[in-house]
Amino acid sequence: MTVHKGVHTGISSIFLSSIPVMRNRLNAYLFSDGILSDQTPNDSTLSDDKSDFNALRGNLSKYAVPKTGLYKVGLYKNRTLKGNRALKDYSDIDGYAGIKDHAREAINIHMDCRDHTSKNSVRLSFQLMTCAEPAEMVIETIKSLLAIKAGDDEILIVDNNNTQTTLYKPLAQFCASLDARHNVHFYHIDSVAGFKAGALNLALGLMDPNCSHIVVVDSDYQALPKARTSIANAIERYPTHALLQFPQFYRDAGRVDIHSELNHYFNHHLYRPFNRKRALSTGTYAVIRRRALLDLGGWSSASITEDAQMGVLMHSRGLRSQFIPEVIATGLLPTTLHDLMSQRQRWIYGNMQVLNTYFSTATFFSTGSSNLPSTSLPATNLSATKKKLSERLAYTRAHLSQLSAWVNFTGIFIVLQLVTLLMIIAALLFTASLNLHDFLALLYIVYASYAIFLVRRLWAYMKDGAPLNQQTNNGAAPSVARRLRAWAVHLNFWELGALSWWPVLWGQEKPFICTPKQQCVRTRKSVYVANLIALPKLLLTLNVITAIIVSPFSPLYSPLLFGCAMVVCLLKLWAAKVMVANYGYEKISIENKVVADNHLVVKKPSQSRVTT
Repeated sequence: MTVHKGVHTGISSIFLSSIPVMRNRLNAYLFSDGILSDQTPNDSTLSDDKSDFNALRGNLSKYAVPKTGLYKVGLYKNRTLKGNRALKDYSDIDGYAGIKDHAREAINIHMDCRDHTSKNSVRLSFQLMTCAEPAEMVIETIKSLLAIKAGDDEILIVDNNNTQTTLYKPLAQFCASLDARHNVHFYHIDSVAGFKAGALNLALGLMDPNCSHIVVVDSDYQALPKARTSIANAIERYPTHALLQFPQFYRDAGRVDIHSELNHYFNHHLYRPFNRKRALSTGTYAVIRRRALLDLGGWSSASITEDAQMGVLMHSRGLRSQFIPEVIATGLLPTTLHDLMSQRQRWIYGNMQVLNTYFSTATFFSTGSSNLPSTSLPATNLSATKKKLSERLAYTRAHLSQLSAWVNFTGIFIVLQLVTLLMIIAALLFTASLNLHDFLALLYIVYASYAIFLVRRLWAYMKDGAPLNQQTNNGAAPSVARRLRAWAVHLNFWELGALSWWPVLWGQEKPFICTPKQQCVRTRKSVYVANLIALPKLLLTLNVITAIIVSPFSPLYSPLLFGCAMVVCLLKLWAAKVMVANYGYEKISIENKVVADNHLVVKKPSQSRVTT
């Protein structure tokens, strides 16, 4: 690839590649300044080479649409890039385009380009959205893709919502140094609206229209050598599917318990047959049929988990998906416990945003695109109607299972415990003439709900044979002790799963926060303090107070409640110990050196594959 020049809109610079621009660049990078005006901006670096600029204008006019019909991507509302109007309409409540006739024409131009590619060929567009990521890490990810991509595949990097030139310029320079035959394209834009979905929509407009499928790649996920072959085989096996989701796995050394807890989603939830053939996207290494995504109107920003939102909307349109249980890439965990908690909170919040509008924005789901048939159908169609209804209920079951995987519904009982304790303490302090033993009945209800939650989650982790882990661990199934420790890690997220999604119910919005991957130099004391602050402590505090109130030295002594409170306290302390053992000072101080030697790290492409 060659990065030709920097094109400026206002103070934002965007690196353009592959001039002359083909039809795939038709209305993704058309600006309100410069490109469509008669003169280039004063600060444009193109002013010294108008031949390049004129060629760009000429090709945009030739291959896109008439000048009067061009739809510009410009800077609006405090320099925020709103995105491609042909793919996105941010005024729509669902975050999807109400695609008008002129926008449909623009998309149809994209669609018509599919005729240039054989129907049997598979061409991939690997798309990386980066935001203030360490350049070295992203470069290693690009190298892993160069080692496995086919000659006509492309790699598209869109660096967005980041103004730190020290982070994105080395990345741009690396991409510019690659030979054009590698088909690597790098773009940078200071600000894109719509969270990650906005950047993905930008990439959707920029990608080569001859690519049949999009592969979303997180910036830290390095492809394993078999990745391209596995993707092609999956597409051949499921040629009509719109979405093929591969699992997310991690390569950090010394954090096996965290790996086990995170991998549980793929080993247990998605691995189950009723979820496997109705899989929602989980982001990285989602293989998406380009035409299906365009038909959908692009990515939605209605949720900060745009991947799950897309899966639900795809199913509502009658499009099919499949989970492919093959580990083809590995990524990095958040570098601190605080970042891990924030990441989980974002997943919970985003999935509950999808659930909150689930029945209002999407019809019941089926393998066809039609709505639920009327009950007034002839008797001959009753069997088909029942089959269609059963399919829709199956999709609903799968969606609820996947969207609620990080969620638990003990929040109401946590609040009930808090209120009960406050009432008991107030009565004791003010010597109110109340029968305090009546309040204990509420605590029995609380601990019954806790017991149900704990037993159900323990049962799920004990049943988890980690079939995907066995692909990378010499075929060894996890021991009982390993499963118990994964369950203990999960208990650290108890409060988050119970309470952090509540603001969704009253419409509170939360920003999309990227998980940092940078390593910081830290002392033993600072790591200890940071971990202590990051760990949720609400349940531990409530149960310590409960244990004191119902202890043998209290007039409200209850052996059962005292035992229950002590069990929860001990479980939370044990869970914290396991978590800190994975995020302790020793693990943080050595992880950078160990990751490089981990057996899951992809081999670097040979010099013959990466020409500079």
